Amino acid sequence: MKKYRAQLPAENHWAETIKCRAACPVYTDARGYIQAIAQRDYETAYLIARVSNPLASICGSICGAPCEAACRRGDIDSPLQIRALKRFVTGKLGTESSPDRIEKIAKWLWDRLRVTIPDDEKETNLSIVDLNTRRNYPKVGGQRIAIVGSGPAGLGAAHDLALMGFSPVVFERESVPAGMLYLGVPEYRLPRNIILAEVKLIEKLGVEIRLNTAVGEDIPFFKLVEEFDAVIIAVGAKKSRKLKIPGADAPQVLGGVEFLRDIALGNPVEIGSRIVVIGGGNVAFDVGRSVVRQTGQDVAVAAALVSDMVDVNLCCLESRDEMPADEVEIIEGCEEGIILHTGMGPKEIHVKNGKVTGVTFSHCVQVFDQNGRFDPKFDEERQTTIECDAVLLTIGQEVDLSFID
Repeated sequence: MKKYRAQLPAENHWAETIKCRAACPVYTDARGYIQAIAQRDYETAYLIARVSNPLASICGSICGAPCEAACRRGDIDSPLQIRALKRFVTGKLGTESSPDRIEKIAKWLWDRLRVTIPDDEKETNLSIVDLNTRRNYPKVGGQRIAIVGSGPAGLGAAHDLALMGFSPVVFERESVPAGMLYLGVPEYRLPRNIILAEVKLIEKLGVEIRLNTAVGEDIPFFKLVEEFDAVIIAVGAKKSRKLKIPGADAPQVLGGVEFLRDIALGNPVEIGSRIVVIGGGNVAFDVGRSVVRQTGQDVAVAAALVSDMVDVNLCCLESRDEMPADEVEIIEGCEEGIILHTGMGPKEIHVKNGKVTGVTFSHCVQVFDQNGRFDPKFDEERQTTIECDAVLLTIGQEVDLSFID
């Protein structure tokens, strides 16, 4: 008699076979809302997209879309345009679609929010409160939760906690909510009305957001620990990393994130007409394209005139194929007038009479070692100097936790 080894699928096996859903950080059922869109059932499509994602409308505009990279249709020809479909349905029925939608969505969240989990090989719908009870969490009775930071992590936590019966209070040091969504993502990529509509819905669920309240300055951190039942730290990486090369401390050397913040808040920024952006990711192109947009309201006109009005040179270590920025960002950035310089590492920022005059770069022959670790190597004999009035750094960001005393 032959013996066969049988392996029973684990509880989450069925879900892992739906690769788009498994790839999503918040486990969105992309398959479900795409099917609903195909059937022109847009209300259901929106609710499916929204049920696991409190910022569905925002993700329709700027999500990195790992679901598309995992989409099984890509094995045949090309992945489905999942993010674009989400943007379509949120535009029709999301928080930003009409003033009365926020009230309707809030009511639906309270009355009918469901999450689907496997249960004895069946799909069982449970409310958030039921799920809370099922997993034996402590009983919820309106406990107050302090959340430091109103970015996507803070808003997402506040949203879910409110639906579970907690009383979240979000502390935000800036004058506007949503953290880097508002201050770090340019408006041409993420319209502000979408952000504010999503925030308004979360507030409608009973979340309190205190703006212009810096923890560590306006209120000591230990006060939160004393006055609240729990504290969630959800501050973002809002501080640009600095270069450690000669001239990097010049006043015209600015952090890219700080530059975007000033643009978002309407603060005046004097950077001259010759700009070097250092970095090869999406933030680098956000910064470069925002510089172009400062030359005029009409981007097409600005791009046509950019060679006469402003030089935006984007310089990065990586080769063109290695650049971490999304392909569409690179293409559109170059179309708008950004001059791309690949395989270049900054060696010195030249300063004369207290002002930046240029940057010298060495040719980068290697960015990563054989194990994929960051290990840049340079040919010091091959150097290039680019004249400029200001340098904008987009080489990474870090979290400032100095408010914790």
